[in-house]
Amino acid sequence: MKNTEMCGGTVSEINAEIARVRGLREKLARGLPRAKRLASIFQIPVVAFDPVSKAQCHAFSTLINEDSAGLIEDDQKLDLLNETIGACLEVERSQFLKLVNPFYWVSLSISKILRLPFWVLETAGFKSESFEKSLAGSVVRLVELLLLLVFLIYVGFSGPELKEVIKELVDV
Repeated sequence: MKNTEMCGGTVSEINAEIARVRGLREKLARGLPRAKRLASIFQIPVVAFDPVSKAQCHAFSTLINEDSAGLIEDDQKLDLLNETIGACLEVERSQFLKLVNPFYWVSLSISKILRLPFWVLETAGFKSESFEKSLAGSVVRLVELLLLLVFLIYVGFSGPELKEVIKELVDV
């Protein structure tokens, strides 16, 4: 609406346009807290600089507030929103791929099983961090890992499938 003129319209058309703009502004205002949180999570820089005072402000806040000083150009405002949406879509895609990847779930299960004895110690009140990093903790993990590999071979995992599970475990 910034550079448009509303000339020649009837009063009802102008009022309808004003109501539409208010509705869009309300929708934008309700979505901005989520957009700010997502931009923070995905580390998208959304900072605007005042060229005169060199003060910083959150760019999404200028979307709703009057930006008469022109801290952010209109195209840049849309770019920031689209970049946040794109980051969300990328995370959604990667999470979906994890969701449908059976090797991810097997490796996650194995890592949780390997952590089980140390979790029991923590629940009992012991400080398991030092034990977990010690030689004895490494031996416990090695024995657990060997037992799990034997179990996976018994269940019918092939060589390439085992390599994929081990690779996932090493990345975790």
